[in-house]
Amino acid sequence: MPVRYLVICIIAFCSFTSVLVKAQDVSFSQMYATPLYLSPSFTGLTDGTRASLTYRDQWPGIPRTFRSYAVSADHFFDEYSSGLGLLIMRDDAGNGLLVRQDISLLYAYEIEVMRGLYVRPGIEFMYKERNLDLLNAIFPSDQGSEGGSIPSGSVDNQEFNHSQFDAAASAMIYSDDFWFGVGFHNIVKNDIAATDMESFNDFRTAVYGGYKYRYKDRMRRSDEQSITLAFNYRMQAHFSQLDIGTYWYINPMELGLWYRGIPFASGGGLENQDGLIFILGINLGNARLGYSYDWTLSELSGYSNGANELTLTWRFNTSVKKKKSRGAIPCSAPGMTGSSGSKYRRRSRTIF
Repeated sequence: MPVRYLVICIIAFCSFTSVLVKAQDVSFSQMYATPLYLSPSFTGLTDGTRASLTYRDQWPGIPRTFRSYAVSADHFFDEYSSGLGLLIMRDDAGNGLLVRQDISLLYAYEIEVMRGLYVRPGIEFMYKERNLDLLNAIFPSDQGSEGGSIPSGSVDNQEFNHSQFDAAASAMIYSDDFWFGVGFHNIVKNDIAATDMESFNDFRTAVYGGYKYRYKDRMRRSDEQSITLAFNYRMQAHFSQLDIGTYWYINPMELGLWYRGIPFASGGGLENQDGLIFILGINLGNARLGYSYDWTLSELSGYSNGANELTLTWRFNTSVKKKKSRGAIPCSAPGMTGSSGSKYRRRSRTIF
């Protein structure tokens, strides 16, 4: 049986069969280039308006596996210390056999607890759709001896559609040198099974943060240079994942190297290590273009060809008179000095 048909069968049966299933959420390697998906607290964490595009092709060596898309836009309303955003995401498994589509409205409020130190609670309201198309699925019983498909009357192929409302909440504290936050996703529990057996997305917790060290300050004719250490830890049911890495920033480039996995938490004869992530970001004026490649370290390394991810971030309606300094979080705009001069705040925000 061709590998692609085996993958399709696994996707279909592991998501909507007669066992208790706990589905996992999508993971992006360039998490700070898709900040609204990472945490609602990042909503409006920009000077003006920001639009972002993300495309991820996971395991391109195996046909018809996983492709994910995300489109977002957010804006900071300085007079209200509030950020408002919209996020649209689509995850396609099996070339349309299993599709997840989400649309979210996000809000974050910024509080300056002391000079240069900010707290950002955030909330997200989401409409989700889950579609399973078994009309075009090919099962093992449909395979001939030479790999061709044959008619099968044993499976009642059909389509399943499910929609639901969900929510997420988060909180983050940050300054010009560090950030730390926690997010809670899939707060509303809904059964998405296509059979009479329960299946749902488990409650997911994310803990993330980092620290930025500037070894060269910005001068009149040169930008700052810095190294950033960061992490992102996720827990969902019995699944846990740790991404830990570093960024090197030298304008206009930002280079990243991340490790994904928890070797000491391995069990069941399997090692909990997924891969190394290589990231290249280039700032081009108000735009940032990013590319990342996931080098697989697990047993799939000889088959998957890793993962490719492309991101594009565009900032506009930003202040042109006075610019603020570049903050700690990676994937932000090139470093600039000065403050925004806002009449609503004692000091401008320092990130993005």
